[in-house]
Formats: sequence, structure tokens, C-alpha cells
Amino acid sequence: MHHHRLSGPHEAMGRQYAAQLTDDGRSLADAATEPLDPSEERRALARDCTTHVEEHAPFLLEELRGIADATGIDAELVATVPLALDAEAGCSLVAVSGERTTTGAPLFGRNHDFFPSFRDFATLYRTAPADGIASIGCSCVYVGRCDGVNEAGLAIGFAEVPPHEFEPGIPWQLAIRAVLDTCRSTEDAVGFLESIPHATNVNFLAADATGDIALVEASPNRVTTTRPADDLVSVTREFHTESMREAYQSTDRTPADCARRQTVAAWFADQERPVSPADLQTAMGDPDDGMCWPVGDDGDPRSTIWSWVIDPADASGYLAADSPVDAPYEPIEIGSE
Repeated sequence: MHHHRLSGPHEAMGRQYAAQLTDDGRSLADAATEPLDPSEERRALARDCTTHVEEHAPFLLEELRGIADATGIDAELVATVPLALDAEAGCSLVAVSGERTTTGAPLFGRNHDFFPSFRDFATLYRTAPADGIASIGCSCVYVGRCDGVNEAGLAIGFAEVPPHEFEPGIPWQLAIRAVLDTCRSTEDAVGFLESIPHATNVNFLAADATGDIALVEASPNRVTTTRPADDLVSVTREFHTESMREAYQSTDRTPADCARRQTVAAWFADQERPVSPADLQTAMGDPDDGMCWPVGDDGDPRSTIWSWVIDPADASGYLAADSPVDAPYEPIEIGSE
């Protein structure tokens, strides 16, 4: 997994990113999940999304301009990759309430389930915006984040929900980055995610150091927030709220139909003592007893390409920088190497 450390004003962070790529012997084309010559249709979609990002998170566009400036690549081409990113990631999210943890605060887990080839793009970012909140988080696309925790003790991640349609709005990876940079609590994150237009169907799970856990189910037309009552909240690729399922999911799958959710529910039911971060690593990383998705022979090419267990109260986490079947969980702190 690649590592980038970015700090300062956002345009300067874009320049730092480009400089760090050069130091790694990589170009922006090497780091981009798609070719830097998108179709006119993709460029038009990105332009439409830019309008919404300009309104709700303009600092991210500054960072993209910094990358374009430092690489000498046309700014629109640089921006189109994250703004019109058309990828369907599987993903599993778990939050255990502080009532049931050794820390007395929530523990948060997230597996990024996607094509194994995307391990080439997987990057851990340490980000310290001059006028924002420092964070750690992972992504396969520059500027965006798939998950992470910030120094205020707010953890967040996503799971995309089919059917996959992309409309002008703010893509999930830029929404999560904006939350990490600007929100200090689950309540702040909910307020932001309810205020923006979303580009796709997506579930967000947020948990903060105070114990507030929220599931935000978003679509281009509607956002629904719930605060689940159970001590274990697990989220995959289904909407939980019946109204969201009826409106947006062409499938009749319910959350209960997901094998990964059934497995983690059985794991949690077996826990007779409070859950520690190490326990949650087992739940997230064990291919037999947890939510990990090994590279299988069942025809589905996806696998877990990284896995987090995050302690929001400590604003730190444990990261398996590849499939947890193969990679150990290593402690990661904001601001540390």
C-alpha cells in the first residue's frame, strides 16, 4: 500500500501529492485508476459534479488544481478521475456500541472489498489541512477517501448500494474526504451528508468518540438517517430502511440476506465479554468467521483489499494494508509514521 502525508493549505497539499508521486517514481497516470483521457461524456458528468463540489467542498477543487499545476496536466483531466469515478465497491462496515466494548466507546470496522488489481492504487493518507481537521484514511483515488478517522474522534466509511447509477452530485469518496476534513462529530457528519446532493446510491456509517453512531442511506433523490438501536450495526450493500429499499433497490434482497452480515451477527452473539479492538480484527479479518472476502473461485473477482479496525475515542486505528488473510493489522496513528 502506498503512503502519502499531506499538510497545509489544500492547493499546497495537491502539490505535495504530486511531488511525493515523483519521489516514488510514479506519475499521475500511474496513480489514476482510469486513463487521463476520459470521454467527453465523462468530462461533462465531472463538470456537472464540479458545480456541486464547488458549493459544498470547494477546498477539494483547490487540491485538484494543485495537482494539475504541479504535474502540468490539464486541470479538467485531473479532476475528471475523482469527480466521475464510476466504480462499484462492495465493502463491509461494522460499529459496536460502547455498551459492549472494552474501551467504553464505539469500535468501528471497515473492509474495502474490490477488484484485487486495485491493490496497485490502494493508499494510506495522513492529511493535516491548515484550516481543517487532521485524519488518517485510505483510498484508491487521489483527493477522495473511502474511510478513515480524524483527530476529533470521528470515524466514517461507505458501502455502495446497487443498482449503480451515476447522477451529477458529490461522489461518495469526496463526501467522506469533506467529512474527515471538516466534521468533529457524527452529528456534524449527518448534517453535511443530509445537505449535499449524492451522485449514487450509497450507505455511510459514522461513529464518534462520544458514542453516537449513525447510518446515512443516500441516493441522488433522498437521504435517510437512522441511529440503530442494536449494539452491533453491520452495513453492506443493501439499504436498511424499507422506504429507501422500495424506492431505489431493484433487488428484493434485505440486509438479512447478506452472508457477511449473518456471519458477523453470529460472531457477535458468541461474545460473552466486552469486545476489544483485537476481537473486532478477528470479526473483520477472518475469512471463515468474519466479514473478510477472500479471493474465491466462485466467479466473483472481488476480495478484501484492505481492512480497518478504528478506535474513535483514541482517534487511531489498526490497518491491514492488504487482505487481512495475508496482512497483519498494524497500529496507525494520526501524525505518526
